[in-house]
Amino acid sequence: MRALAVLLLVVAGAQAEPGDVDRGRALLADRTKSLCLLCHSLTAAGDANEGNLAPPLAGVTRRLTAAGLRDRIADMRRFNPATVMPPFRSTDGLRDVAPAWAGRPALTEQQLDDLVAYLVTLPR
Repeated sequence: MRALAVLLLVVAGAQAEPGDVDRGRALLADRTKSLCLLCHSLTAAGDANEGNLAPPLAGVTRRLTAAGLRDRIADMRRFNPATVMPPFRSTDGLRDVAPAWAGRPALTEQQLDDLVAYLVTLPR
C-alpha cells in the first residue's frame, strides 16, 4: 500500500507544473543540457550548427503525440534497443558515465515536460 501511495505522489508531482514553452526552447538551445541539436536539426533544411544524424524536430508531431514524444526522449531504448539516442530520464544499464552524472538522469521531469511543451509548438 505504501508503494502505491509513493507512486501516486510521484505521478502527481510530475504533473504539478505543466511544461513551459519558453523554458523548453531555452533548454533545447542549450547544448550543455539537452544535447538535442547535436543530432537533430530544427528544420528539414538544417543548419550548420545543428546535427544531421537524426530526424528533424519540426514535424515531429505528425509522427508522435506529445506523450509518445515524451516517452521517446525519456528512454528511446524502449522502442529501439539499438538506438544511439541517450536515455534522458533513465540511468538503467548505462556505463562509462562521468562521475558527476553517475546515478543521475540527464533531465528532470520538469525539464522533460518543458522540452515537450516546446517541441509540440514546432511547425508540422
